[in-house]
Amino acid sequence: MLIGAPVEILIAGRGTGKTEGVLAPKSAISYLGTMPRATGVIVGATYNQILTRTLPGLVKGWEMLGYKRDVHFVIGRAPSEKWIRQWNWPGPYRMPFKFNYCISWWNGALVYFVSQDIVGSSNGITIDWIIGDEAKYLKEERFNQELLPANRGIIPAFKNNPFHHGITLTTDMPTGSGGRWLLDKEKESDPIRANEILKIQKVISSLRANMERARKVDKPHYYKQIRVLEEEINDLRKNLLYYHEASSLENIHALGIDYIKQQLMLTTQYEFDTQILNLRLEKVEDGFYPDFDEDVHGYTSINNAFLEGLNYDFSKIEGIDCRRDADLDAKKGLHIAIDYNRRIHPLVVLQETKTELRIVKGLHSLFPKKLKDVVQKFCDYYKPHKTKIVYYWYDQTAVSDLNETRQCDDVVKILRKNGWQVVRMYMGIAPEHIDKYNMYGHLLQEDGHYNRSFRINRENAAALIRSINLAQAEIRKGGFGKLKLSEKDPKFPAEDATHYSDALDMLVWGLLESKIRYAAPSGSSLIMG
Repeated sequence: MLIGAPVEILIAGRGTGKTEGVLAPKSAISYLGTMPRATGVIVGATYNQILTRTLPGLVKGWEMLGYKRDVHFVIGRAPSEKWIRQWNWPGPYRMPFKFNYCISWWNGALVYFVSQDIVGSSNGITIDWIIGDEAKYLKEERFNQELLPANRGIIPAFKNNPFHHGITLTTDMPTGSGGRWLLDKEKESDPIRANEILKIQKVISSLRANMERARKVDKPHYYKQIRVLEEEINDLRKNLLYYHEASSLENIHALGIDYIKQQLMLTTQYEFDTQILNLRLEKVEDGFYPDFDEDVHGYTSINNAFLEGLNYDFSKIEGIDCRRDADLDAKKGLHIAIDYNRRIHPLVVLQETKTELRIVKGLHSLFPKKLKDVVQKFCDYYKPHKTKIVYYWYDQTAVSDLNETRQCDDVVKILRKNGWQVVRMYMGIAPEHIDKYNMYGHLLQEDGHYNRSFRINRENAAALIRSINLAQAEIRKGGFGKLKLSEKDPKFPAEDATHYSDALDMLVWGLLESKIRYAAPSGSSLIMG
């Protein structure tokens, strides 16, 4: 807040307070506070993200500043007559037709929710500022072509306000292809002007301290000097873009050294490097899935009508199930595959169409939880799904008799107990790595070898995407293979290791190359793998 650049890009690690400590005060003080009756935007890749992850932290941050929900601001509904009279509320310069996706601020300002999964959600609005968290999930082209042109409001009252048309975006470090455009903003940053502002702020801080101790007759002298310096800062702020990165260590005064020590003990080296130290992690160059591009193969699909029914009640977020997912076909069954390990049991869920193999969900249970826990988690999440048919793909790793019962039988037992009709899809011995490598080459390049494309839900399968991006290839006698060192490294997070992508391999190979025939859900024809 000391620099207070109108345009700010922050890439920061866990515990740095991106939402509560940056977006909340920046919006409340710099944008809402200095521009009464203005119109701003909270942008997100999906409405689900805004509702479940951004808004709760933002509201908490505002409340820490003294702004109370339903007192100083109203979410998702038109202000009541009582509230309007209480604040003598003038309303924004541009009044919305509906308040479903809005926050009304006590001074007449308005904030829209704009999500990229709702086509045209920014159409027809003229705005004065933008904020957004988890910005690495935003599509750059849509942000530039749809939202930026709307940030063009011309209001005389804000003519000399340096924060007018400001943009503040925060996110943790992008690890795949998505979000790289934010890192490029560093080239547009002006660190010299930012440092000049900091120097002046230090002088102002010293003057304020002296003013507190000064005699009453001398206070106007200090006040005048402060006003002159603040005007100078505002001149420096005009059109300033400030890009900065922060690790959790930079917030150690708030987190405490014990928190850092605790994270060092509880997290893996990979997690500590990316989430705490905020180190840049590029997609591996020698990857097993070199043609995978999150921006091309990833998608988001949210049933926003379901989320609207929650009426912005944050307490209901924990119980969200598959009714949130707009990519599910209620008339079709689901395909699943699991990788069986002590550290993790990842379960990948796929639903196919005539043109796509669509990964709709990734679930997992971590040690000490077991296989039964992730299967039950699947059953709980998909309990509302109308077609209780599941195609369970598995190979020889699930039929070992190391336990009293075979793992595949344990899975089937839990599924049937929860009312699912299970179609066993036993594949026998797993295919060679080089065959899977070649299969993905055709599939991800979409070269016509297969008549279906591959797509993955970015929100529901984030861990699987990380596993894909971080899976390395190695040269073997028979060609390329998948390097499995991450599975054996206890310091590498199991959910980011190759376990998840192994479960994916089983599903994709089974559907495209196994030639196993199976009965499709009622109303569909027999499908050939």
